[in-house]
Amino acid sequence: MFCFTTSKFVITQLIIVFPCNFHIVLVKEKMRMIHTLSSILIVLLVLVAPVQAQEQTNNMPIAFSGNIAGDTASTRFFLDFDQNLSVQTFYMDKPNRIVIDLDETVFNLGEANKLEPRGLISAIQFGRISKGRSRIVLTLTAPVEIIKASLKKRLDEESFRFLLDLDSTDGETFANLLQQQQLTLGSSGNVAPKGDRVISTKKKDGRFTIVIDPGHGGIDGGAVGRNGAQEKDIVFRFAKIVKAMLVSAGPFDVLMTREEDKFMSLRERLDFSRRAKADLFISIHADSLRQKFVRGSTIYTLSKKASDKLSERLAETENSADLVGGLAVEEEVEAVADILVDLTTSETKRFSRRFSSLLVENLDAEIRLIKNPQRSAAFGVLKAPEVPSVLIELGYLSNKEDEQLLQSKEWQTKAGKAISSAVSEFFEPRIQ
Repeated sequence: MFCFTTSKFVITQLIIVFPCNFHIVLVKEKMRMIHTLSSILIVLLVLVAPVQAQEQTNNMPIAFSGNIAGDTASTRFFLDFDQNLSVQTFYMDKPNRIVIDLDETVFNLGEANKLEPRGLISAIQFGRISKGRSRIVLTLTAPVEIIKASLKKRLDEESFRFLLDLDSTDGETFANLLQQQQLTLGSSGNVAPKGDRVISTKKKDGRFTIVIDPGHGGIDGGAVGRNGAQEKDIVFRFAKIVKAMLVSAGPFDVLMTREEDKFMSLRERLDFSRRAKADLFISIHADSLRQKFVRGSTIYTLSKKASDKLSERLAETENSADLVGGLAVEEEVEAVADILVDLTTSETKRFSRRFSSLLVENLDAEIRLIKNPQRSAAFGVLKAPEVPSVLIELGYLSNKEDEQLLQSKEWQTKAGKAISSAVSEFFEPRIQ
């Protein structure tokens, strides 16, 4: 139900919550026997794990069909599910959006159900936002008013349809709807509790903590290659390769900001690094550019002013990841953004630039780098003032050659070894 008045009828509450029917559903011979049993157990575990994962997926609601119809005056959005589920709908601004939260869902939409934007909807993203929860984000071409939002069993009695009708409205009405929502619900769009910002992780003497940050994830797929490769998948696979190499390369405790396909806000990534008392933070990306001829890896460090226009545009794209995930821009982050750059100690800046130089040296011997590969910009994810940080663009998915290389095991191994070598060189003077 909703909490505002329209010209058509009065709606009494501003949040839609539907019932949830979600079912989750020391003798050598003895040693040989133990080893045999252990091997059998490992095989069984390997075989059972995928089955259990499949069962969990099978129990999730499946979105199998959808469409967007209408014009800039009125637009209808619908999505069909194989079972009942809980749905919540919110207004959000800067930019104007409708955010739809629902139980964790498998989006199995075929080619005929791409949900092409039209009318009052300029873009749509959907995917996992956190454990047990998925999200749909509708970016709007103009302020809207929700006229109808319902989840009902369809006539076939075997599926459910979520229906959302939007009418164009003026900015003042939209602002009033947001204000009423705030009074009724408090702030919306949070992904997960931020937790205590006090750093609590205990560090081991003689060991160094490295945080690897695979960019994007969940609802935020990042860039898409010309042949369909998704940035979030490429950087996640590569991050796991680098982590394995670093663990065996030295006295390194290696953590990843995400260990699965889930969305993380920029604030969560920063807080993760600071709570871990990271000695080094490496964010991994594979962006897309309008200039499809540009290819090769690039290393970025933090700076208040971008080193060039390309870096500036990339930073703007990466810093908008929270909007893709349906989050409000945090005023606290925006208010201290410039201050954080100033507060970053000269020592941290020097360490970041030093590590960037080592990366360039090592990567250049193994893979192709962009022209002038050592660059800088105001990347939000690099703003932890006490942690040396870099952002690595592995390549550009807008370039066919880069897209193919980034998925090559041979290329991944070369690049991973180069990064591992750079990390070892970086910490070598401090390793006893």
